[in-house]
Amino acid sequence: MKRILLTLITLTAGMFMLASEETAALSDGVYAKISTAKGDLLFQLDYENLPLTVSNFVANAEDKTETSSYEDLSFYKVIPGYALFSGEAEDNGKGDYTFPRENGGQYSNGTPGAITMASRQGEDHGSRFMILIGGDAFLDSKYTAFAKIIQGQEVLGKIRENSKAKIEILRIGAEAEAFQPDRNSVAALIEDAREKSREEFARKYPVVAEILVSLGEGVQKSETGIYYKVHKEGKGGNPRPGNTVQMHYSGRLLSGQEFDNSYLRGEPFSFTLGEDGVIPGWVETALSMQPGEQRTILLPPELAYGSKGYGPIPPDAWLIFDIELIDFQ
Repeated sequence: MKRILLTLITLTAGMFMLASEETAALSDGVYAKISTAKGDLLFQLDYENLPLTVSNFVANAEDKTETSSYEDLSFYKVIPGYALFSGEAEDNGKGDYTFPRENGGQYSNGTPGAITMASRQGEDHGSRFMILIGGDAFLDSKYTAFAKIIQGQEVLGKIRENSKAKIEILRIGAEAEAFQPDRNSVAALIEDAREKSREEFARKYPVVAEILVSLGEGVQKSETGIYYKVHKEGKGGNPRPGNTVQMHYSGRLLSGQEFDNSYLRGEPFSFTLGEDGVIPGWVETALSMQPGEQRTILLPPELAYGSKGYGPIPPDAWLIFDIELIDFQ
């Protein structure tokens, strides 16, 4: 019995020494240890400059409930030599939220081993993240790197698709120990960020903001930045690239000046998705509608006629369309 106890004490002491050695060389801060079958990865988190992004990541990592996004974690996609993707691969009710992207971080996506959240237009996905194996500085324009690798860079290239992973958060120093985000605090940070985002948008695009308010409840925003409100639901499925669609519409500038109207011409506009030279915002909208559906959409310039304009449409113009999908073949 004495021998067994001595063995347990020795093992426990050994484990403690390993844990101490692992953290002894680290400066004060918050770290994420990602354990895999190929080895461990250690990252430093930029929690001081990116409190929302890092709070969201840490809260997910330390959430041990049934609805946790990071329980039974794996790398659901691997692009060899480029990036490892993890988090919630599908919008299944756990990871299908987003929050406004933060700026001002000290790390770059160009650094090998940087972690960045998977992103869409001005938003970061709630649980999906990627680890950049070789680094890609081009992503800095659209993605915010919130962590850099400290140990285990040689492990990155060994990880394969569907490999399991486990995240442990390490805190060194009093300030790091005080950083204890949870779901409630993250939700409050997200709401505060959204309010600031709305205020910033209203300052930059006051007329667009007024129009969005005038549309009332139910305004949505696509991943590319199209604002839309569905007035009448359709049915019959969505068209696909290669289908020819028939759509009725009226188009106007923010001033209210109408520049085109298919209703007045008495016939819908027809075009083939992916083949005819139609503005990107129209193609995206048509692909997401069903026959009989009616919407009002606001297209940002980059999804309309951009910096060049077209005919009566000036450069950098937002466009408003009342649009109806009649049918597709």
